[in-house]
Amino acid sequence: MEPVVNAWELDDVKWVLAQAPYIAADGGFTWFDGNEDIGWKYQDSFDILSKLISELNDQGFPNHAIYILGFSQGACLSMEFMIRQTFSLGGIIPIAGFIRYKERFKQDVLNESRNTRVLLLHGDKDEVILPEQSQMSFELFKGEGFETQLHILAARHKVPLQAKNLIENFINIVDSQDQIEQL
Repeated sequence: MEPVVNAWELDDVKWVLAQAPYIAADGGFTWFDGNEDIGWKYQDSFDILSKLISELNDQGFPNHAIYILGFSQGACLSMEFMIRQTFSLGGIIPIAGFIRYKERFKQDVLNESRNTRVLLLHGDKDEVILPEQSQMSFELFKGEGFETQLHILAARHKVPLQAKNLIENFINIVDSQDQIEQL
């Protein structure tokens, strides 16, 4: 994500890049550990996000000014994490992700998280995670009362550069509302 952050140069945005806690088979890192047979572990990932949000709150960032952007596994994590919180954030921005357990998703959504806005982005040529997965996520979030947008972009399984303007506009909607309220 660091190259994306450096390329985008969004004004007035503080980027916090988290490291996934689990070691993957290839020696890298992953947000989820396990498999279908033994189950999936992700509590350490949730703990990292909770700690980051708490630290940002301590630095003076209110929840409505905090966004979670995740790509691929990070997108999956952002969606799974947010629905289980007793608070809302400014938004989540899952790029090229999916919701594995759709029925459980519906059961686990907490009312307090429903004011979190959702901006789903996906490449139309993604062969790793098909764009239909984001369409299903869109329908799940809308069905649970979340303000949700979906944009399918001309891209493969990556963070497309054209996502910058969509993300900037998504973030600035809340910023402009805050400025109006302060007048």
